[in-house]
Amino acid sequence: MKGDLLSSQKKSGNKGLPLIERRWFPYTILIILLASLYLTSAYNYLLFHSLAEVFGMAISFTIAAVVLSTRRSIENNYLLVLGMSYLFTAVIEMLHMLGYKGMGIFEGGSNLPTQLWLAFRYIQAITLLIAPLTIGRKIPWKLLITSYAAVTSILIITIFLGIFPTAHVDPTGLTPFKVISEYVIIGIATIGGILLFLKRSHFDRYILRLLMIAVAMFILAELMFTLYISVYSSINMLGHIFMLAEFFLVFMAIVHTGVSEPTRLIYRELSKREKIFRGLVENARDILFQYELIPELKLTYISPAVEEFTGYSAEELCNNPAKILPADHPMGEWIREESGNLEDDWTMGTYRFPHKDGGKIWLQAGMVKVYNDEGKASRVIGISRDVTELMKSFEQLQITQDRLQLLGHLTSHDLSNHITVALCYLELAMDSEDESEKNDYLVKGLNSMDDMIALIESTGKYFELGEVPLTWMDLNEAINLGISSLDLHDINIDLDVLDIEIYADGLLLQVFYNLFQNTMIHGTGAKNIRVWTDMKDDKLVLIYEDDGPGVSAKDKDSIFEFVHNSRSGHGLHFVAEALAISGMKIDETGEYGKGIRFEIEVPVDVYRFKDMLDDTINTLDSSLTCTRDSILQAK
Repeated sequence: MKGDLLSSQKKSGNKGLPLIERRWFPYTILIILLASLYLTSAYNYLLFHSLAEVFGMAISFTIAAVVLSTRRSIENNYLLVLGMSYLFTAVIEMLHMLGYKGMGIFEGGSNLPTQLWLAFRYIQAITLLIAPLTIGRKIPWKLLITSYAAVTSILIITIFLGIFPTAHVDPTGLTPFKVISEYVIIGIATIGGILLFLKRSHFDRYILRLLMIAVAMFILAELMFTLYISVYSSINMLGHIFMLAEFFLVFMAIVHTGVSEPTRLIYRELSKREKIFRGLVENARDILFQYELIPELKLTYISPAVEEFTGYSAEELCNNPAKILPADHPMGEWIREESGNLEDDWTMGTYRFPHKDGGKIWLQAGMVKVYNDEGKASRVIGISRDVTELMKSFEQLQITQDRLQLLGHLTSHDLSNHITVALCYLELAMDSEDESEKNDYLVKGLNSMDDMIALIESTGKYFELGEVPLTWMDLNEAINLGISSLDLHDINIDLDVLDIEIYADGLLLQVFYNLFQNTMIHGTGAKNIRVWTDMKDDKLVLIYEDDGPGVSAKDKDSIFEFVHNSRSGHGLHFVAEALAISGMKIDETGEYGKGIRFEIEVPVDVYRFKDMLDDTINTLDSSLTCTRDSILQAK
């Protein structure tokens, strides 16, 4: 893949890149430097040699420094071993330059620098042989570095102690040892080049080309050093030129592999990942955001999804960060804390957020603090999710649970009442000697039992469905059906209600049953019950009154409360809860001593007039009839 990329760059000629980044630029600089060095040799060969060696040492130390600093990013052991060897050969090369004939630093004439040169090139040639063998293997770096240091030290010591064989004799020139050594070095380097070629699958095509040419330059340089007689000859100068070219090619291979290519790959990978994560963030269904806390609270980023859920654009919220987390919200307080312990480093919560159109949505936000080097919370990153539908489901589930719980209590309460009534009628029937009266009691007892069966069946459906179904119910019929099992012969009942329907459920019948039964049980001396309707603005008010003692002022606020561990006092609580299912509410507004007065407020969308419904049906029927007649005439 890297080879294809490099090939495509080469084919394109690196068009569009700055001059310094183009492939051919460093080689052009090399040619200019080598040409300049050549010109200095015409002026002063010692100057040429010194500059060439300084240039070579600079490249060698740079290669070693690059390898040591980028060894974790260079996976190829060949380059690591080769680069590391330059650290030690540069030391010998420096001594070679200082000991060169004419420098006047060391004694020994031309032999000392020639011996140092052989030591220097032997190490490099053996490195070219060893390096391919390390590819794909684990290298004992400490042992390898120690070995290089030991060999380098031994060679330097033997040379300066006069133990190393003579390599050059003035004025005859090179000794047989020197010439043979050069050919041995050439042979070792050639074998190293062959091994490198055999391992070519481990190298990028461009890097392999650089290294193979570097080996060729190494061999050419050594050939030049087998032919010269004087250390100041042009053949010697040409050998140094080939050597510098070799060093530069190795430098380019290592820098490209250890620095340029990894850096380019890192930036390319970063760019790729940035695109991926930006795409994930900007296309996510959740809202991602970031706050800066220092020097002041500032919303620095919020994903575009926020507009879909809130109606506000990202720009609007960034300009007004208080909108996304109001100051009085618990998370708003958390986000403004300057410090916190580990338990305060993150938070999660659900809150209502104003929609731009005036509505409200539910958001669930999770946030975490990010600390700077000084240990202060400097940023907050978080994610918000629209949980409006989920909260509605929870609310509906809670309502359903409350309704079913209410239904269970109401069923138990009303069944107990019906059973008590049935038993009372049975006892009266058993004690009565009048057949007509006995039959009347038995019929009433059976009616109470029928009510029990109907109650059990209706509540069973509610529990099976998991909810209380609503339907339009005639108000007059609901009242009459609700009180049909009660013995109200001694009470005068006045029903004066409008001809309307109520959108409610079967519990509405139990509401009226409990209201009338409440009068029978607690309305001592009550002889009259009146149920009538009134209008307040667009709301319907259903009023229930009796002429009993009524409710004292201290009990008005508690008569609708549920009394635990009590067998009485549940009826009115169930009435209030059952009415709330349909959105209705009940209040006691009577005057104590003059009777009870319950006002049931019915919202506008929970009732409808039957005559208006009939008129609508008649209008629709007339319209359909006219339409049908028109069609028949047209035919």
